[in-house]
This record gives sequence, structure tokens and C-alpha cells, in this order.
Amino acid sequence: MQATRPSLERPIRELPKRTIWTTAFIVVAVLGSVAGWMSPPVHVSHVESVLRRTAATAATAPKPNAVVATRSTSAAKSQVLAAAKRPPRPSLPAQTLPAALSNFVVQCGTSLCLRGVPFVIKGATGYGTYDDPDGEIQLAQAGNINTIELSEFDTQYHVLSDAMSEATWTRVDRFIAASAQAHMHVILNLSEYGQSLQAAGQIPETVDWGPYLAFIANRTNSVTGVPYKDDPTIAMVELFGEICYPGETDSSCPAGTSGTAEQMAEFFHRSLDEWHAAAPNILVSSGGFSHLNGSTTIPWQQIMADPLNSTCDMEINSPNDVSDSVAKVTSLCQSIGKPWFLAAWSSCYDSTSYPFFTATDNDMAAHAGDMYSLAAGGDPAAYPAVGSSFWNLQDTGTSTGTCNLSPSFPATWATIQHG
Repeated sequence: MQATRPSLERPIRELPKRTIWTTAFIVVAVLGSVAGWMSPPVHVSHVESVLRRTAATAATAPKPNAVVATRSTSAAKSQVLAAAKRPPRPSLPAQTLPAALSNFVVQCGTSLCLRGVPFVIKGATGYGTYDDPDGEIQLAQAGNINTIELSEFDTQYHVLSDAMSEATWTRVDRFIAASAQAHMHVILNLSEYGQSLQAAGQIPETVDWGPYLAFIANRTNSVTGVPYKDDPTIAMVELFGEICYPGETDSSCPAGTSGTAEQMAEFFHRSLDEWHAAAPNILVSSGGFSHLNGSTTIPWQQIMADPLNSTCDMEINSPNDVSDSVAKVTSLCQSIGKPWFLAAWSSCYDSTSYPFFTATDNDMAAHAGDMYSLAAGGDPAAYPAVGSSFWNLQDTGTSTGTCNLSPSFPATWATIQHG
């Protein structure tokens, strides 16, 4: 039962002096900053899926309906790493205004908030739809989706020179502008930059992402005129989801391009710090981790506990992720008072390559319901997530193996609408 609110009708002279001074300070702060939080001409009501890896090589563009089973990690000893070289900040950078007045999505305890009210991400990736933002947004609205995750959005697949091209970012500009107009949010998933570095033979964790992150933060949207760092349409940035575990070598992780555990921890700390410096009002996270079930060489505890990491992000791509990863990730993050985000899940039609085999629309709907239930705090999650994002929102019919969800799968679509 909620406590009765105290009366606000007492004469001011009866209020304690400290209350009067606090009230005066807040009034001055709000008046002095009002231009900053009212200025964006487009705004929105705000907000990730990390790409599902395909069996294609880095030189071949992936098919939207191809999803490769989560790779098992090598049995490796548990690691306790030293803290990253840069000393962590004592807390996340403060918002310019109190959370109750901010148009940006902010962290509030183990939740996210928008203008002082809890905000739950009901998300989906928009892969394959970036040239038709209006059509994708209409589909999202029909599914009661409030956040579209932009993942694999470069115009050339894993070509490093395209990562900061005008062709790529003009397309992203249009999608963000259309989302703002529709009062929706976007998540920018930057995993493709890491994969483009790998395709070029580099180790992403040893590259300073600062110039790339600054390029994004300081870019002015060519449609709206709003700098990305000042646009509350962007709910969050995810750095590098499904990062290769140390020593991994396969079609997605070319030999010699996977960093060590120490390099991985330092990379995330450095990059999180650089994003906060460039765009302090927009949340940033590591991106969703795979390979966390069983023994893993990914230093996920250290990365998730980093004060600069806004949310604990994980993916569910296999039954073992449910039985093992969910409990240990949510238990850790609950103990440190941090939100967790179900960064990716899929329901794929009659796909023999995806670990969750769902042969029919009803099977797909049941799996989608399980994912929404888990994100709501169902067993084995220790507490509710701040939301989830599925791969992928696109209407491509009912071809075998597709993971593109739409009204073409009526039972699954109904689950999405009510999830």
C-alpha cells in the first residue's frame, strides 16, 4: 500500500529553511537549462538486436533469414582480471536535468526511465529495411514495438571504408528522423564496425574506437538538423554484441582477429568512457554477450560491473543460455543494482540451424512468449529486464528458415503485440 502523500497546502513560512533553499535551487536550475531540454525540434518518446551471424564469409553479404547456431565456447579456466588501466569513474555521468524532466532515456536503479516514468524497451532489429523507414515503422507500430534497433546498417557489408561514409549515415539519418516523427526510439548497434575491422585483418579490441564514436556523436542529422549526441530519439548505443571470445576462430572470427580477455576488458572500458565523453546524455552498453553458458573466457563480470556500462546485456540463442546464462547474469547485476537487457532472441520458422527448433507458427509463438516472460522476470531471471529486442522485424513471407517476424505468422505476431 502506498503511503499517503503529504499535504502541499501548508503556508511557505511553515516549511523548513532547507526545503525553501532546495526548492529555489531546483527552480533556478530548471529555468537556466530549459533551452537545453526543449530545444530538439523533432523529439520523440524514445529508444538493440545484435546480428545473428550467418554462415557466409566476411566477403559475402548475409541473408536476412539466416541464423547460425550459437557457437560453443572452449572449456577454459575461469578468469579474474585486474581492473582496466583507466581508473573507473565513481558513477555514471549525471544528466543535465533531473530524470523527471529529461527527454532522454536514463538509468534509474535497475530500470530505465523517460521523464520520470519507467520505460520498457519493446524492441526489434530492422535489418534489411533501412531504405524504407516509413514501412518498417508502420510495421513496428502495428506490433506495438516502441524501439527499432539499427544493426548491420552500413551500405557495404563489413567494408571498413564504408563505416563512416556519407551513404551509410545519410540512410541512418533518415531512419532516425522517421522514428522521431513517429515518437519511437532507436538503438544504434555498432557491432558491424568491429566486424569490419576483423574483415580487414585487425583485432577490434586493440583499435581505439574514439574517432568512430566521436564521428557518430558529433554528426548532425541531415534531415532534422539535430546532432546525434543531442537527439533523445537515440535511447542507447550498443558497442559490440556477440563479440568473439578470446581465441575464437571461425567464419565470423577470422584467425588472428580475436583479442585476449585482458584486451577485451580494456577495450570496453576505454570505449564506454569515450562515448560518455562524446555524448553524455545517451546511454551506452557493451552490447549483448553470447558464449556465457558453462565455462567462458569472456570477462563478462568485470565488463558488466563497469560503472560506465549502463546495462547488463545478454542474448538468448540456445537452451543453455536459458538454463545457465540468465541466472548468473541477472544474479550478478541485481547484486550491483544495475539493469539487464535481453539484447537478442529469435523465433525462426522450421529452421534446423537454430538451437531452438520451432517447426510451426504456434511453436514460434510459444517461444516468443517464453522470451517475453523471461524478460518480465520469469524463471530463471532474478528480476525483470528493461526490455528485449528480437531478430528480425521484416515481412518476407513464410519461407522455411526465416527469422523475419511479421503478420505472416499470425500466432507469433499476436504474441509480439501483447508481449
